[in-house]
Amino acid sequence: QVRRQESENFYTQLLDAFEVRNRELLARLETLETHMSRIEWQRQSAEDLAVTQMMRIHTLEARARADTVEDAVSNC
Repeated sequence: QVRRQESENFYTQLLDAFEVRNRELLARLETLETHMSRIEWQRQSAEDLAVTQMMRIHTLEARARADTVEDAVSNC
């Protein structure tokens, strides 16, 4: 009877330890998922900014070409 009780206590403690470890791992997983979401948001923001800047550069280059053509025409 004593050995059986010791065995039950051992498995109860083992189960408790596994449950604690699982909760710790779930908390860590949630932290990592939050971190990944923030990184993805930052990546998307950087990508959006890059696209915006490329569009501005394209517009400025087009204006510069138009100005060059106008200058060439007016000098003729």
